[in-house]
Amino acid sequence: MLKSDLEFFKIIYHFFADGTRLTYAAMGVAVFVACLYFGIFFSDFSGFEEDVDKAEKIPIVDPDYDYVESKWSSGKITIWILLSVGSGILAYHQLPDWFPQIFKK
Repeated sequence: MLKSDLEFFKIIYHFFADGTRLTYAAMGVAVFVACLYFGIFFSDFSGFEEDVDKAEKIPIVDPDYDYVESKWSSGKITIWILLSVGSGILAYHQLPDWFPQIFKK
């Protein structure tokens, strides 16, 4: 297990050590969008915790399970993640076209 953990940290280190300006800018856009939509979707951290609790309920085990609330909560979390990751990917591909002097292709 230690060897795989060490390899994982080496991969993370090389990702950040060998990153380009474009990579960091795209990650910054993704984090900015994630923070922006976090406030819109969940309003604060307690709202996010509530949605996670609702999304992880099991129908047979939990007596207060509500199908609609569970699906709505898991849908909100999924949409939030997809918007954040998608904006980072799109920024990675669009920033060189918008700012060719700063981000070389």
